[in-house]
Amino acid sequence: MTNFSSLTPSGFGAVLDEGTPADPKTVRDVALEAGVTVVKGQTFTEDLFREFVTGLGDTVSYDDDDAAVGYGFTDILHLDGTRDEGKVITGRGGLPLHTDGVLLGTQVDLIVLFAAEVRDLAADGATLVCDQITAWTELPDDLRAVLDRGHLEYIATERGYFTSVPEGWYPIPTFRNYGRVKSLNLALPFQSDEALASWDVRVPNTSAEESGQFFTNLRTHLSDPRYLYEHRWTAGDLVVIDNQRTLHGRRGLANASSRKLLRGQVTLAAIDGAPGAVTS
Repeated sequence: MTNFSSLTPSGFGAVLDEGTPADPKTVRDVALEAGVTVVKGQTFTEDLFREFVTGLGDTVSYDDDDAAVGYGFTDILHLDGTRDEGKVITGRGGLPLHTDGVLLGTQVDLIVLFAAEVRDLAADGATLVCDQITAWTELPDDLRAVLDRGHLEYIATERGYFTSVPEGWYPIPTFRNYGRVKSLNLALPFQSDEALASWDVRVPNTSAEESGQFFTNLRTHLSDPRYLYEHRWTAGDLVVIDNQRTLHGRRGLANASSRKLLRGQVTLAAIDGAPGAVTS
């Protein structure tokens, strides 16, 4: 698996040769170079997927004091498009562009997704991946100025998932650096037409109208086709995302469609005191 081509006009992303079992080291190295690696035609049971994730680095696992995070999923999360009332992260609605770990203050270097089952999908259920480093480099000055203030304020509304974060609004740095690259530490707000929200975010010390307009403009910039890759799932797809160089999100599922993804998270070299959520 050595030949690959980019996925966006910015030169971001790579599709590896399909038809052979994915090698963790090769997939990791390409993901760290290109931002996201796509490998099709893979076959994993949950145990084999867990073994593959472990081969990429140190698995992020929520246990001990954080055992209730994410409804108690520990290391492998089932993104199965559940219809369970109130569940957003694992539900059927869309998710705005975000970086994993932003609300929890967790260092996540790689996100690993595998399509165990897919039915009746078109554009719905697609995973969106943004080349945030290039998008940040080319960010308009007015948007950059807001992020350069250093913090946005968040509130976790899906308390069953975010069990360990403060209640109410709390500040989170707009940038982070885990030793490889300084990047945006960011989660966009859910849009008004989305029935359920897992979190909300605002610009401190501004009106609701000004804050909303900022996020509308930022979403438009980050969603430009120059930076954004849309992965439409087929069964057997493996996608490994460099969480430090990207933002990602998803499109909601239509009524008849379904897709069951397995998700793992990996930390490479852990950085003591790495920036995350700031307590009030």
